[in-house]
Amino acid sequence: MTTYRFGIVGLSWITSEPAAPGSHPVLGMSTPHTHLSGLANIPSANVVAGCDIDANARQPFLDRWAGTWPGATVFDDYREMIRGSMLDVICVATPDDLHTPVVMAAAEGGVRAIFCEKPMATHTDEIDEMIAAAEAGGIVVNVNHTRRWMPQYVAAREIIRGGAIGELVQIIAHLGGERAMLWRNHSHILDLISYFAEANPVWVVGELEAGFEDYGTRYHGDGGRDSALEPGANAFFAYDNGVRAFLSGMKRGVPVLSIELIGTSGSVFANDQLATLHQQTEAGTSATPIVPRGTVAGMQAALLDLLTSLETGSTPQCPPTEARKAVAIIEGILASQAAGNSRVEIR
Repeated sequence: MTTYRFGIVGLSWITSEPAAPGSHPVLGMSTPHTHLSGLANIPSANVVAGCDIDANARQPFLDRWAGTWPGATVFDDYREMIRGSMLDVICVATPDDLHTPVVMAAAEGGVRAIFCEKPMATHTDEIDEMIAAAEAGGIVVNVNHTRRWMPQYVAAREIIRGGAIGELVQIIAHLGGERAMLWRNHSHILDLISYFAEANPVWVVGELEAGFEDYGTRYHGDGGRDSALEPGANAFFAYDNGVRAFLSGMKRGVPVLSIELIGTSGSVFANDQLATLHQQTEAGTSATPIVPRGTVAGMQAALLDLLTSLETGSTPQCPPTEARKAVAIIEGILASQAAGNSRVEIR
């Protein structure tokens, strides 16, 4: 079995917290929800280094994972980690606006694969720079839009691809609550919309929530920590295959993430807990639970997807060209707001 040397940049709870116990001891552990808990379930993954500028994050990483990866070392400078650790794969989990320099340094440092947190960057020009660097180095990149590996969404897309709702026509998505932030969490729902649309977004009409009317067209957040720095938004946008999408994403709304996929002969409703197929019959509308199959999900599946692509040359579920779509839509929403909520083209 090939073993891959992993390094991780950013050691917050979302990267290093262990998986929780299952509902009963016989069920084992819950689905891994962090980078390191996912990697701990992959025998070919050897985490040799972790990096964080905060010493208070480095020590818990060592304390939690020394039993799994006893030789792991810690750094406070990712460039030093890349130079000195002979990495095959690097996980980039810095704040939202600081992914680009780490990805570029990793590409220049000779890694073979990169697992980058979402959003890939806060501007499409940075994503384009990263795409060029990865292509030049033959580097596999997978972006952690985690819902692409949640079984209910995967199963829902396969049912739609199989024609169960006819032709997909409209997508209606909801995201609410304090953390409904344009980059930090809207990127999740916008990527999910593109995952189902399976096309390129071409134009958008957007509206930022009250108080952000003059936000401008560039990112002004702090990497995703302070929700007050990022607006919520509503948007109506189009894909080049004819699919139309509606996003309701206001912070004042109840905390929820859900998506409805409307076809010519039925629909699918899905959220992070379940998915349901609704079909038209002579007796009315039937509702059938969509039951996914599989034993791996979420973060672990995303990391396995990256390694599979590295080994076989296949395209991962969320390459940079896919991850770019969410950021391009966000930039379009900002441009639409700045232009008086008019329709703007997505580049």
